[in-house]
Amino acid sequence: MQKNFKFFVMTPEKDFFNDEVAQIVVSTPEGEMGIMAEHMPIIAVVAESTLKIEMGGKWRNAAIGKGFLDMTSGTAELFVDSAEWAEDINITRSEAALQRAEGRLHTELTHAEYLRTHAAVARAKARINTAKLPG
Repeated sequence: MQKNFKFFVMTPEKDFFNDEVAQIVVSTPEGEMGIMAEHMPIIAVVAESTLKIEMGGKWRNAAIGKGFLDMTSGTAELFVDSAEWAEDINITRSEAALQRAEGRLHTELTHAEYLRTHAAVARAKARINTAKLPG
C-alpha cells in the first residue's frame, strides 16, 4: 500500500490546500519533480505551472504561480504566489489576459514593467494549460 504524507499549499491570500496525499508533481526551472512519502529533504524553486496532486488513486490539478517547495520531516510545504484549481479557471478570461500581456511585450517597457508583463504571460499560459488537462 502506498504511503501518504502531509502536504500544504499556501499563497499570500490563503491556505489553498492542506491534506494527506500519495504524490505530488511540480515543475521547477530544470523540469518536473515528483515527491512521494519519505522523499529526502529538499528545497526547490517552483515555476508557474500545473501542480498535480494524487489522493486516493485520483489526480487533481491546480495552476500555481512561482514559489518554492520545502520537503522536510515527511511534510511538504509549497509556498506560491497564486493557486487555482483547474475546474475553477475561466479559459476565456485567461486567454484574454494572455493576449493583453503578450501585446504589452511589444511596447516600450521599463525593466520592472517587462518583468511584470513576462510573469503575467507565464501565469496566463499556466492557467490555460492547467484548465485544458483531462481530469
